[in-house]
Amino acid sequence: MGTRSAILDDVFDALANEHRRNIVARLARGPTTTPAIARQYGFTKQALSRHIGLIEHAGLIARVRRGRVDHLRLLPGRLDSLTSWVSELQAGWTASLNRLDQVLDDLED
Repeated sequence: MGTRSAILDDVFDALANEHRRNIVARLARGPTTTPAIARQYGFTKQALSRHIGLIEHAGLIARVRRGRVDHLRLLPGRLDSLTSWVSELQAGWTASLNRLDQVLDDLED
């Protein structure tokens, strides 16, 4: 398991591309196969392999080969790192805005 920063870097790299976000969104609805994704999005075998590899490297999916077909499923745990980071940012901004509200209220008194 990498550091939080490395995990976030990998997740952001994986989600930086619209096609990879679409694949992750598709997998959020349930498992599928690489041929099904290739048909749905019109990927070449090489392009699909590259996209799946980056998503897998980020720890967002599990890939199991059965015969010639890769079966994919979402591993949402890595997204927890992302949502936790965003929540921390939001908490900081909320606290700053609350302090600003208090300063403005004090000025009105």
